[in-house]
Amino acid sequence: MGLLKALFIIFLLAFPVTEVGRVPLPNGVAFSLNDILLVAVILVWLGSHILKRRKFVFGKLGKPIVVFSVIGLMSLLVNLPSLGVNNLFISSLYLVRWVAYALIYVIVSEFEPKFKNKISYWLLFSGSIVIFLGYVQYFFYPNLRNLFYLGWDVHLYRMFSSFLDPNFAGAFFVLFFIFSLVLGLKHFRKKENFKSGIIFLIAITDFIAVYLTYSRSALIMLIVTVVTYLIVQRQKRLIVAAIIGLIAIIFFLPKSFTTEGTNLLRTASGVARIESLQTGVKIFQQSPILGVGFDAYRYAQHKVGLNSLYWQVIHSGAGTDNGFLFILATAGIVGLAAFLYILFSIFSLAKQNLKKNIYAVVLFSGLAGLIIDGLFVNSLFYVLILEWVWILSSLTEKS
Repeated sequence: MGLLKALFIIFLLAFPVTEVGRVPLPNGVAFSLNDILLVAVILVWLGSHILKRRKFVFGKLGKPIVVFSVIGLMSLLVNLPSLGVNNLFISSLYLVRWVAYALIYVIVSEFEPKFKNKISYWLLFSGSIVIFLGYVQYFFYPNLRNLFYLGWDVHLYRMFSSFLDPNFAGAFFVLFFIFSLVLGLKHFRKKENFKSGIIFLIAITDFIAVYLTYSRSALIMLIVTVVTYLIVQRQKRLIVAAIIGLIAIIFFLPKSFTTEGTNLLRTASGVARIESLQTGVKIFQQSPILGVGFDAYRYAQHKVGLNSLYWQVIHSGAGTDNGFLFILATAGIVGLAAFLYILFSIFSLAKQNLKKNIYAVVLFSGLAGLIIDGLFVNSLFYVLILEWVWILSSLTEKS
């Protein structure tokens, strides 16, 4: 096995612990083990291209990725006078990180089909570890009170796994559920009963995990993803039953530990989201064309009233709950258009391959749910979610 493939597998295996191994730096900057390994993967990938004089093939999503990256850079440069060199540099680190994770799509696309097929099982293993850690955390580490000083919320009696956030964990659980379900059905149709049985068991434990996050956005995402999957599979007769069943399960959730976070009818987080949206609109109005600078949201929010003692490290300071509003505020209308171009391109890629491979079905259904989830939580720009989206996109594009 080549060095690039070995590093990429290690990169996938590090996925379950990346947020736990996050190293915070001053001014809200942080890096993870996943980031370090991804840099190593990219360097080896670039080195192999240079040494072997191979051409770069960016695939069908290459153009929209480049367009969005350029606009993100422009949004920062035009805001240099207000940001200053130091703040612009810190803000640009997320753009660099976003581009680095987008390169996963290009790198995986270049792997031969045999190795691509193996990637899905590494994803299955890696995702299963996240689920396992989630159950361990749920029973033995029920809150994050001791990490509050690092900007984390308490999340009492909710499953957040190694993501340390139930909303992002819930979004991942939904993506992983549809992935494991479709992969299990693949082996079931081949009459590989042992393999399909193991994968279905993983899917069931993951399905339960979605509910244990008590994340309303994740539950909505689950419903949208399942409904989209049934539409793609032409099983429209099951849609109403599926929706009723998914909602009915809510009434069987554990009620031993009732807190504000486990109350699905809670209003405090809803009020906070409304306030966050109002702030986002106010920031967008300051610079509607190219925004205040891609991921310079923390500085813009501080100017309009984020006066918390921890404003430079608190996670809510870095963005708003709505991913589309986040783009509008930081990269303006032009940036939103470029982002919609990416989403449209991914959907088109998936649609073209729905009958060719299972990953297109996973990508199409999962992305539909993720977009709805992105209206409530900024999961569209959460790099651990993006990692899966880019990998699934490259697996979808395979011949």
